[in-house]
Amino acid sequence: MSSIPDLHPPVSARVVAALLLAASSQLRALGLPYPTARAVLEATGTGRSRAYELRDRLLEVLPTLERRRGRPSKPVAEERTDVRAELGSEAVRYLMEHPGAVSRTGHKRHYSDGFRHFAVGLCECHQDLDVEQVAAAIEVPATTLREWLRAGGAPPSKPETSEAADAQAVVDPVGDLHVQTVLEAWRTWHGPFTAFCKHVREHHHVPFGRAAIASILARAGERVPDRRRGRSPDEQALRRSFRTFFPGAQWTGDGTPVGVRVEGELFVFNLELVVDTASAATVGIDVRDHEDADAVLAAFDDGVATTGAAPLCLLLDNKPSNHAPRVDDALGETARMRATAERPQNKAHVEGAFGLFSQTAPPIVIDGVTKRERARQMLDLQTRTWARTLNHRPRADHRGRSRVDLYRDADPSDQDIERARKTLQARAREQQRAHETRRARQNPAVRLTLDETFERLGLDDPEGNLRNAIARYPLTSIVEGLAVFEGKRQAGSLPDHADARYLFGIVRNLAHEHEGMAIAERLWALRLEARDRVFAPLRADLDILEHHHPDVDERLRSFIDRSLTTHRAIDRFFWLTCAADLVRDQPRDVHHSLFRVAVRRIHGTHRVPHRERLRATRFLAAKLLPLA
Repeated sequence: MSSIPDLHPPVSARVVAALLLAASSQLRALGLPYPTARAVLEATGTGRSRAYELRDRLLEVLPTLERRRGRPSKPVAEERTDVRAELGSEAVRYLMEHPGAVSRTGHKRHYSDGFRHFAVGLCECHQDLDVEQVAAAIEVPATTLREWLRAGGAPPSKPETSEAADAQAVVDPVGDLHVQTVLEAWRTWHGPFTAFCKHVREHHHVPFGRAAIASILARAGERVPDRRRGRSPDEQALRRSFRTFFPGAQWTGDGTPVGVRVEGELFVFNLELVVDTASAATVGIDVRDHEDADAVLAAFDDGVATTGAAPLCLLLDNKPSNHAPRVDDALGETARMRATAERPQNKAHVEGAFGLFSQTAPPIVIDGVTKRERARQMLDLQTRTWARTLNHRPRADHRGRSRVDLYRDADPSDQDIERARKTLQARAREQQRAHETRRARQNPAVRLTLDETFERLGLDDPEGNLRNAIARYPLTSIVEGLAVFEGKRQAGSLPDHADARYLFGIVRNLAHEHEGMAIAERLWALRLEARDRVFAPLRADLDILEHHHPDVDERLRSFIDRSLTTHRAIDRFFWLTCAADLVRDQPRDVHHSLFRVAVRRIHGTHRVPHRERLRATRFLAAKLLPLA
């Protein structure tokens, strides 16, 4: 008998015979030379029955040796009907104790923050179950439950406060059964307000509309509705304070983006207007792709062609393109004045013109070679039609005279012209000195950092106006703003056409937040020194929470819940500070994990606006990892 060649690892002769028999069938199918079965059996000295039995087993195993491409299929977990029934019972009990925690509007289902964290807690307690099994047990889509596990959430409680008790004492004597029904139902409600209104009308038969229910809850102190921001006291006080002289003395210029849709495609242009401040007449118009120095000069030249003479002064905002050297050269004897920073009242005339322009315009038929050219022609024609109509419209506040009449009938004396010229030039010099003073006060190190960053990011700021504005803020806010701007650029979430002005807005907002937090912290310290009774309930609640939640994670979640439930900024500051102090008191190696617990709790509370959640997250990060 021939010897069996050495194999690694060594196998028996019967296995070799089975391997050769299995290979013979494949060789035969491919048309290749192959040994006969008798030759294989004689060469290996193996019995026929045992060799064929091993061959069949080998052929069964061969398909399993190569795994398909991609992620292996997830093994199906064992179905546990008892646990699933238990989870379903817990969900039913939760919904019975928290009415409104799950509601439906049309085809969309709404979940409260409390139910969201209840579901996350079930997954944490039953880690041996798949997410699909837990989701099926509590009737929540598996994709939704996975999102909750990534973001987390906390059930914001509605603690009884002294304010609510006082308000209740005021409402109770009214004796209105429907009012009391609304109040009692709201105290146990955990869903959105719209669903609550439907709930009390259909299930409690309360014949009140949404506005009436909102008024009842607001007067009782149970619900504080979000109000739109009205006109600020500064804006009210400064109305009609813009000093005007006579038509042709001062013009105001500004640009705004305008979208034009042609054949389903949107094109955005810059509409540059120049408005006379005395008559409110629109004298110059320019339409182009971007707001730049060319747009300012084209609108200015159009105003000169329309009126026949240049004004004494042109007021422009602080955009870098408005104050390029070529603008000063082109204006000639017309003085260029800067608008006061953060004072939109300075440009009320042109802003009002933009507001009127946004009204419905008549349809215009145009034909251009390209879509973009047709869109530009459409915007240009509509703007000119609107401006001419507006300029010739009689004005009731000027005894029926139009803007054109006011402009043409103006006949200023030489003394009026000279007085206006001196006043405007003095104002322009004052603005320029203020601009130079702000720049001189800047920290050279901060300015050097901004110069290097602007050059590296390729941000346009020819005169350094934006760098001057950013350098006025603290270094911490500048560093955070640069990080947010570069992070958004790397992540691809930076808005289109975002430039240095966008970076300035980020830094300014962050500086305002830090300033507000610093003021709140100092206010907190002063009020503690005075032992003001306002904080007595907060300290009492803190003692209760520390007593009932000895576990650090649970105590941290309770602090976060209280911070997100309150409507007062000082209360939120108190609870976020307690959360930061609790984390700092723990070993350093668990700070990051506790921070993630807190952030997961914050971002799971969806009833709090996204901006407020980000603000709370930044506050905790600054407390736990201060830069200076």
